[in-house]
Amino acid sequence: MHRATPSASSASSSASHRSRRRQHLTREQLLKSLQILGPVSAPLPPELPPSPPASRESSPAPGHKRRHDSELDHGRTKKARVAPTPSSSRPRSNTQPHLSSTTATASSSSRHDAAEDGEVKEESYAGSSSAPPAFSFMPVRRPRRGDNVTTIEWDAVYEKCFNKARMLRFSALSRVAAAHPSTSKDYKPLRNPPNPSSSYAKDSLLMARLELIDSLLHFVYGLWCKDFSHNLCFRAAWRTVADFLHPTRKKLIAESHDEREKAFIGLLFMVDSYIHGRKLKYQAGAIDKENDSKITRLHIQWKAEKNQARAVAASQNTTSGSTPNMLPSPASSNSANSSNSTPIGGHGTPGHNPAMEIAPQPEANHGATAPERTMTALPPHLHIPVTTQYIVDRKSQSNGLVFASHYMQTAQQHLNLPVMARHFPRTLARMMFSTLGPLDEHEPDFQDDDCELFWPPQAITGEGLGWVCLMGMAMVKEFGKEYGYQGIDGVVPKQGNEDVTGFPEPRFHPHTR
Repeated sequence: MHRATPSASSASSSASHRSRRRQHLTREQLLKSLQILGPVSAPLPPELPPSPPASRESSPAPGHKRRHDSELDHGRTKKARVAPTPSSSRPRSNTQPHLSSTTATASSSSRHDAAEDGEVKEESYAGSSSAPPAFSFMPVRRPRRGDNVTTIEWDAVYEKCFNKARMLRFSALSRVAAAHPSTSKDYKPLRNPPNPSSSYAKDSLLMARLELIDSLLHFVYGLWCKDFSHNLCFRAAWRTVADFLHPTRKKLIAESHDEREKAFIGLLFMVDSYIHGRKLKYQAGAIDKENDSKITRLHIQWKAEKNQARAVAASQNTTSGSTPNMLPSPASSNSANSSNSTPIGGHGTPGHNPAMEIAPQPEANHGATAPERTMTALPPHLHIPVTTQYIVDRKSQSNGLVFASHYMQTAQQHLNLPVMARHFPRTLARMMFSTLGPLDEHEPDFQDDDCELFWPPQAITGEGLGWVCLMGMAMVKEFGKEYGYQGIDGVVPKQGNEDVTGFPEPRFHPHTR
């Protein structure tokens, strides 16, 4: 039998002693042993730069600039950014703040955080992170028609516009009458009601409003064609538009809800402003000539008064010519302002009046390139008779200016370029990417849905009403596409001489006053 050596016996006894010690350690003893070690920090990452030499212990870390103490104090008082980092994208070494400062600085400089003091959070367009959807459509460039369109062709466009406008008006008012309660006296059911599942049945009042706007735009564009073909402004015709425009606008104000629908309220205010601007511009030439005629008469009257004053002075000088003028005394001659001296003027001539030497007003030039004239001051005591029509024309002009300004101020609150970009991007693109100019108002075909348009010029020029109508028609089609609006193809048909009351349709009158 093999005997154990002393070394083997001692090793076995040592092992048995250690095993007995492990068995006797309690959980509390193990926890106390771990507390002695203290918190264990995470291992340094492999990309950490080597430590600087001992001589540069106080130098800043590479890539960082030393900041002034005032900047450090400012940084402590500055509000911290609150934009959290998603947990899935956080670095694993986020327990070491001094190691992730470079990454945090780079991310904060590359992306502007909105939570900082004095900053406003940026709003991105829905469904797009780069550019608004206004430029996703490019208009079609049609061949230019030029100035070769005859008056007969413009009259044909006028007739086509008015025929469509009448059909749209009848359809809109018929839908409004059918929407009344059956117990109302204004209720009138449709002869052929639309399919209950169609938008014309579900949103009948919305379709009626679109048809009213479409009808008004066709009426106005037809009258503009008459004006353009004759290079005139038939003021009597434009006065008939108000009876249709104002109740339509009142209906939109009462029934429109969101910003997109209220844009059409701004459109109708813009139409009204441009109508007044057109009447003002074409009336201004005639009124300016009448004013020049009256001013010329005032100058003639003023000149006659001056001639009469000179004649009276001359007669007085002749009567007193035998009496010699007294010489000034030596004492008074030393003073230029002496009251005893003889007048320096002519012998017996009245004192000089600068107002009497003003030349008459020259003949006015009413051309487009005429320089601005300076009005000559006239004595306030001059009077000339005027007719009643003279007063009425000037009252009409001042009223037109007041209304044009008021309507345009209201229009721009509801219809402007930001609203167009948000709700009518296709129409805006047709104007933004256009090669047409303000004088090409006659170029587009009002039935063309893809051609170029132009943002209307200033109403004070008297032009631009055609552009407003073309823009409005494009807006109606773009808005109505979402609801299945079909325009003239979806109207309620008219039977014979059937008509509806309310909203009198505009009429053409060939009178310019």
